[in-house]
Amino acid sequence: MTVLMILYGDLNGEMGLDGTVGSFVALGQLLRRGSGDMDLATADDPYPYVGSLSRITVRQSNRKIVMRVVDGKDFEVCGNMDSLRQLARNIENFAASAYGKDHLHVDYHPDHWYLEEESVSLVVRVDPALE
Repeated sequence: MTVLMILYGDLNGEMGLDGTVGSFVALGQLLRRGSGDMDLATADDPYPYVGSLSRITVRQSNRKIVMRVVDGKDFEVCGNMDSLRQLARNIENFAASAYGKDHLHVDYHPDHWYLEEESVSLVVRVDPALE
């Protein structure tokens, strides 16, 4: 089963992206297509977060990636194809090699080559309990 969920504590702050290895492969494919959407699983108890989002949408633009919450329920990833492909590679490579409590931070920093400053932060985790 491929399950992917995005949990939040604050809609403008750090998001938790939890999923199975298969769901991260599917997300990588969506990012490489440059457009489309994917339904997300929702959490009955998102602790330590407060809620979960229902859909991820990918769109192309002529800028680096901006990740944001839209309408309080959807997660949008918008960026140029080079940036989307790099994010796909980073997530897939992490998921393929993650062990135990490993996690990947996708955070803006000055001179980040594929994220814009206004992008929210993601903490990516493979969760075997979602299998």
